[in-house]
Amino acid sequence: MTKPYRFRLALNALALAVTLGATTAMAEVQIPVEPVNMSVPNNVLRNNVPALTSSGGSGNTSARSTSPRTEMNEASNLVMAPGVNEIVPVAVSHLNRIVTPFGEPAVNTTSDATVNIEDNVIYVATNEENPVTLFITQKGSQARALSLTLVPRRIPPRELFLELEGGATNAALVGNPKAERWETSQPYIDTLRGVMRSLALGDIPQGYTLHDTNSQQRMPSCQQPGFNFQFAGGQTMVGHRLSVNIGVASNVSGQPLEFKEQSCGDWDVAAVAAWPRNVLGPNERTEVYVVRRADKKDPRMPTNTRPSLLGGL
Repeated sequence: MTKPYRFRLALNALALAVTLGATTAMAEVQIPVEPVNMSVPNNVLRNNVPALTSSGGSGNTSARSTSPRTEMNEASNLVMAPGVNEIVPVAVSHLNRIVTPFGEPAVNTTSDATVNIEDNVIYVATNEENPVTLFITQKGSQARALSLTLVPRRIPPRELFLELEGGATNAALVGNPKAERWETSQPYIDTLRGVMRSLALGDIPQGYTLHDTNSQQRMPSCQQPGFNFQFAGGQTMVGHRLSVNIGVASNVSGQPLEFKEQSCGDWDVAAVAAWPRNVLGPNERTEVYVVRRADKKDPRMPTNTRPSLLGGL
């Protein structure tokens, strides 16, 4: 049996697993930067920079401090919270690249910096050392705005990756016209098969974005005796109404086991598959793909809520 034939058989088996997973699962309720001195003079931070709010950790948004935040965020991967301005260093006299979670981003700024938009990526260049403040939104929608203050420094060009707080759970808020056209150009089951096939081949469907899974995302709930599932530190692929959590399943039982797709079932799961194998020997590992619907609401949550007069009590 030739390798291409075996690969076609494997893909057919994967497509079958997607179809079965879609039915069964629904039934179950850094890019390095040279080290530099990132201290920022107070006069630079105060000039032409709006008042900022501090995230105050990972707590509730309503509990965030309103005192201005003046520290520099040197990370390349930024988790953007509503109402919080992130101050980041960028290169002066060089092109800087900002990868956004929006399918068609729009930028509002009063700066003279050069701003170009290509797909979901924003390129920013400035020859001055004055801070550049950007508000980034989805084109045609003001439902969510990401606030950035770029502080030019004599450093190499920067590439920043912006993620929404809550990760893939906000895919429905953002939307993605290219991904929407791809998802709706074929029957629903064919779309699921296409997503899984692309993952197995190492491709990304049209309009989809791929990023590392952050710790604030809700992880898939996979439970099967003899298996250890790891999605934290994995990958997340986001489309328009579908998102995919990519993790690893390990056989820790000491005997051969078959992975059951229904072990990852949940209220928003559309399909589940394992690749390149779903029968694992002791200590063997395989990737697990969990496709979730971003437009589904948790049936356990009330549709309408009344705010308490006692605040958080």
